[in-house]
Amino acid sequence: MVLDALTQIFIIFLAAKVMNEIFVRINQSPVIGELLVGIILGPSLLGIIGHSEVLDVLAEIGAIVLLFMVGLETSVEDLKKVGRIAILVAILGVILPFGMTYLTIIVLGYPQIEALFVGAAMVATSIGITARVLADMGLLDTKEAKLILGAAIVDDILGMIVLTMVSGMAQGSFSMYNTVVIIIEAVLFIIAILYFGRKMLSRATGRHEVEQYRTIEGDVTLKYKTKVYRQDSVVDRLRQKDAPFIIVLLACFGISALAQRFGLAAIIGAFFAGMLFTDTKGSYDVEEKMHSVYVLMTPFFFVVMGAKVDLGGLASFGIAGLLILLSAVAIISKLLGGYLGALKMGTQSALIVGAGLVPRGEVGIIVAAVGLNLGTIDSEIYSVIVMVSIITTLYAPPLIRTAYGKKSV
Repeated sequence: MVLDALTQIFIIFLAAKVMNEIFVRINQSPVIGELLVGIILGPSLLGIIGHSEVLDVLAEIGAIVLLFMVGLETSVEDLKKVGRIAILVAILGVILPFGMTYLTIIVLGYPQIEALFVGAAMVATSIGITARVLADMGLLDTKEAKLILGAAIVDDILGMIVLTMVSGMAQGSFSMYNTVVIIIEAVLFIIAILYFGRKMLSRATGRHEVEQYRTIEGDVTLKYKTKVYRQDSVVDRLRQKDAPFIIVLLACFGISALAQRFGLAAIIGAFFAGMLFTDTKGSYDVEEKMHSVYVLMTPFFFVVMGAKVDLGGLASFGIAGLLILLSAVAIISKLLGGYLGALKMGTQSALIVGAGLVPRGEVGIIVAAVGLNLGTIDSEIYSVIVMVSIITTLYAPPLIRTAYGKKSV
């Protein structure tokens, strides 16, 4: 029996946090635990939670906060530092999974737009899961780890662009003209947010670059840039408590809504809103305060998404076969993309990079949720994508450890 909304909210949050604690203790991603809570509580098993507009809104807010936090860890400066190899790894790590998955779905006889969405869901790497595995192994300072995380940053940017394109195609007729228009709109939106948004944020916070000079040993003068704050900025003049945090929330939801008005997914706006605040997160405790919202809201997204998994549909022979096939394609395509992109570093390093790009985690689930909400993929395909994300996330840690071999000792 489905309970009232408030009781469902309590049960979801309690169960998610209990499962979260269990999965942290067994060194697995808490995301998987929260998805399993949704599957258990949903219609497929206990039937405690069902379709609810309240839960759908909470889930959407959770996805927006999640992508904002991912964007908060992705600075424009970081993108400039990742180097050519990381960019090549990221590009191949997007093209191969997307292309191989798309062709697989087309060959199996599914519609083109459905194939595009499944391909998009297989594109982006989960930075959080990969970083956690590397940190637990004490390998974050290795050259391979830095390349993996750098490529994953670019991966997410490209993944958001792919999602933008596919979402736009889903809402109109498929044609080369529409595709070009969607790409142009996506690029212009991203440029406008990152360029003009950063300018506006710089004025609001008083943060700006100044050139300074330092004389070293007589005639040698060093010229460098540093970032400073004015004490009379707009933010500093506000009197209400936590004014900077309020501005962060306004930007997060405002840019998300703006993205939606442009026909893009709201989470794309949230991602780039987070990127705006990477330079200021330490100055106003943005990350710490936003993390509290993240802890509250993101479990609702994963639990509600888990509740939409149709276990009955997965039990059929055809769908079970599709799950196995897509899981294999998802793992092989990322391994191959990372390997080919990093081959200049040597065979073992290339294998390590490929292994680090395998986990899809939350990103693939978000793409699947967009497709389900737009009605371009059905519940069976959605369930397959969620299960593939879970499988790649579980498979990644042992794969990374095996690839490192003696380097992990």
